[in-house]
Amino acid sequence: MRLKLLVLCAVCVTLAYTASADTLRLKNGQVIYGQFIGRTPEGIQFAGPDGNPQIYPPQEVAALTFGPVPAQRPSPAQEMMTVPAGTIVLVQLVDTLDTSYTETGQVFSATLSTNLLANGYVVARIGTPAYGQVIEANSAGRASGTSQLQIQLTQIVIGGNPYPIVTNTFDSKGKSSGRRSFRRLFGGAGLGAAIGAIAGNAGMGAAIGAVAGGVGSVVQKGDQVQIPSETQLQFILQQPVTLPVVP
Repeated sequence: MRLKLLVLCAVCVTLAYTASADTLRLKNGQVIYGQFIGRTPEGIQFAGPDGNPQIYPPQEVAALTFGPVPAQRPSPAQEMMTVPAGTIVLVQLVDTLDTSYTETGQVFSATLSTNLLANGYVVARIGTPAYGQVIEANSAGRASGTSQLQIQLTQIVIGGNPYPIVTNTFDSKGKSSGRRSFRRLFGGAGLGAAIGAIAGNAGMGAAIGAVAGGVGSVVQKGDQVQIPSETQLQFILQQPVTLPVVP
């Protein structure tokens, strides 16, 4: 009979524990979730997760609270989207690049000029930091008779996390090549037309172009080529990249 009573008590304690739980904090830092049973001259009687009651001396107890176990919210998995190859990435340079001092392999910084979308979701907002690398930098009279700058985007930084990307190259040559060749460059109204085409709204593009009319472009400085800060450039993704959806 006594054994049945003990079993019944244990079952009751277990059921009470599953319904709600109390928290016993010990002075040594240990935290025990379970069920408060009562106080005795020896201390606090408390059943832990295993359902077995134990007595904890008062000098060892820091606090006793009643109620459910504090719920730990699982952080929702961030939704990811793949930006396909062929997507246009418009950026504005932060640094000035000049063949008179820019070196091959040098890293340059830029920011996105428009939101970057994937399947209708924004994965990188306008102003998002981007970085690139100088693939080739030749100064006229130093490495060859033609000044040349060839650059490529290499990563986008979202939420402090860098995401590698692979784009085509922007290539510009100086005047000694017979004529200046500036490919995949947008500035002023040209930038507006490009953005308008992406947005599917020519009127919107023209408006953006009017605002961006003062944006810098690739310039010739003597025999050197310079891409000033704030120049708007277009790159195209050569490989797909998976990025988190911006909340």
